[in-house]
Parts: sequence; C-alpha cells; structure tokens
Amino acid sequence: MGFNIMDLMNGATRAAVEGVDNYEAITLNLDEIKVTKHNRYSMDDLEELATSILMDGLQEPLIIGRVNGEYLLSGGHRRREALVILQNEGHTEITQNIPCRFKDMTETQFRLSLLIGNTFNRKMTDYDLMNQAADWKEVLTQARKEKLLVLEEGKRVRDYVAAVLGEKPTKIAQLEAINNNATEEVKEQFEKGNMKITSAYETSRLSEDAQKEVAAAVEAGADIKSEEIKQMSEEKKKKRKTAEDIAKEQNVSDTDTSEEEKVNAKKLHAVKMLEKYYIYLSEEETGILERMLEDCKRRKREYALEED
Repeated sequence: MGFNIMDLMNGATRAAVEGVDNYEAITLNLDEIKVTKHNRYSMDDLEELATSILMDGLQEPLIIGRVNGEYLLSGGHRRREALVILQNEGHTEITQNIPCRFKDMTETQFRLSLLIGNTFNRKMTDYDLMNQAADWKEVLTQARKEKLLVLEEGKRVRDYVAAVLGEKPTKIAQLEAINNNATEEVKEQFEKGNMKITSAYETSRLSEDAQKEVAAAVEAGADIKSEEIKQMSEEKKKKRKTAEDIAKEQNVSDTDTSEEEKVNAKKLHAVKMLEKYYIYLSEEETGILERMLEDCKRRKREYALEED
C-alpha cells in the first residue's frame, strides 16, 4: 500500500482537507477570492481555457478554504487566472456569482489542503520539488506543533516529506541544502534546468563568491560536472586554515600541548563535524543540542571569573 499523509492527520484536519464532499456550495465574485503567496507554480494555456469558459461556462467549482473570514483559493488556480483574463477583457458578467465550494479551516489546515492539491495534481521539475519539499516541511512542522500531525516513533518530519513526495530522504536532504545554502544565481540556473540536482547541491556547499562564479560559467554555456564542483569544494576546505591554525602548526608540537588543550581540541572537532552533517540531525537531536547550548551559556555565566 502506498504512503498516505492523511493517515497521520487527526479527525478534524482530515475532514477539512480530505476531498470536498463535506464542503458547502457558495457563489462569490472574483474579487472576493484571494490567492496566497504559497501557490508558486507556472500555469500554461490560460488563453485557451479562458475561451472555453467564455463559451461553455465554468464546468467545475473553485475550491475555497475560509480562513479568518477570508475566502482563500485552494483548488482551481488556472480557472481563476482564466477568469481574470476574461474580466480584463470586459466580460465582467462571467466573473460574478462564480460557483465555489468552501470549508472553514485554520491556516495550517488550508496550507495542507493547498499542498495536497499541488503535490498530486501536477508534474514537477526538481526545482518545483525543492519548493514543494520546503513547503511540506514548514507545514508539517507547524501541524505537529498544533497536534494535527502524529509522527511514528523514530521518524523525522523530513522522512514524511520524502514519503509524501515519493522521493528518497537523501534527495530531500539535498534539495533542502540547495534551498537553504545556494545563492540566487545558482537557484536561477537550477530553475532553468541548466544545473542538475547533484551539481546544484555540490555548488551550494561552496562559498558565495565561488557559487556565483560557477553560476556565471553555467549561464555562459559551460558544462561543469558535479565531480568538478565537488573537487572545488574539497580544495576550498584545504585552504580554509586561519592564521592562528597555521601558527599553531608551526610553533606548537604534540609534547607542548596541554591535556586541557587536547580535550578542547577534541570538543572543537566534534562541533565542526556536527556542522558538516547538520542536515541529517533528527528533530530530537536538534532539541538536545539546543538544550546543551543553553546549559553551556548558563555555566559560562555562573563560573566566569570577574575581570581584574
């Protein structure tokens, strides 16, 4: 049996976002129907759809979530855009009393409803998938806080994002890294399809200046392989020694290092390795680290010596 995100939702949320049989019929004017910033996907062939609506009318109602008294569009974005075209052409009679079906929802329930429609009703590029994964993580994290979502023991939100999108968690982790760390120039090349996911991911690990150089080269037509970008990343790491690090290597031998310095060096190494692998941390592990940080701050305040 395939994965079903609705199996995880509580009864109230499922009723709000699972199908429209329990939605109420209503007619609204076009200007009453709001489109949120969360619908970020391209729409094609709108002129043809507008002509079809003008000749035969709207064949299916728009799907609406009423959130805090506002009518927010959940399903039927292409149809609404086609109606906007007709309104701009002066066909205002067809943009009045638009047949809709609506349901009262919380903001989180509406976001879930919108995501479910976007995820399963369109073909997505890897760039679309990156945005979709970010949206799913944000909404599922909030749904979990509101107790609208129950995770299985040992599972992370990212695991469910991967499952609902039908992708491997490693791919979702790469897309998350691109979304969080890539420059706008790299994201633009990724969106255009000039960079594949592996190349975009490896580029996102470079410095900002290096990312811009790679993006500019790709824009100019260069065929830079992901392995080349990975090699650039490794070379940058080797050169990332500070003057202090170099001085220590030159002036301090192993026999000159105190036991305290060795212990501190081990701690620092562990912290740096965590920075490298932070995207694989679970929600529970992140919470542990946050509590550790607060405890360290507390001890610093308690045990710090007065300056002379």
